[in-house]
Amino acid sequence: MKFRSVIGIIAGAISWWAALIAFSLIASIISPELREMGREVVRNDNYGALTTPVLAMMVFIYLWINPLSGFITVQITKSRTYAGYVAVPLTLYAVHAHWYRLWGILPDWYNLVVVIMIPPLIYLGGSLTKYK
Repeated sequence: MKFRSVIGIIAGAISWWAALIAFSLIASIISPELREMGREVVRNDNYGALTTPVLAMMVFIYLWINPLSGFITVQITKSRTYAGYVAVPLTLYAVHAHWYRLWGILPDWYNLVVVIMIPPLIYLGGSLTKYK
């Protein structure tokens, strides 16, 4: 594997986390109620405090960060194949988080959607580049 490929995969994964944090911070700045809810979740490890509108907003955020991750990966690696190299560990992480740790705490629809949307949206983001 070339150095460029390794850097692209790492950048794609880091961009996913960076975008998640950035979008979440922006949302919490815009909404004081959301900021307080986020503090409650973090302080007490109480994910059950998240409301349906907040979960829907998170799904909206995932609709952006997943393709962004794939796009960045493919732009750097110059090959769509490497988008899968980012999608696999992110999906496995999401499976662990949402199907093991958070199942029964968060609504089933949310836990399913978050995991299922990662691979196709990362691939979609990668396919928006000029590379094959």
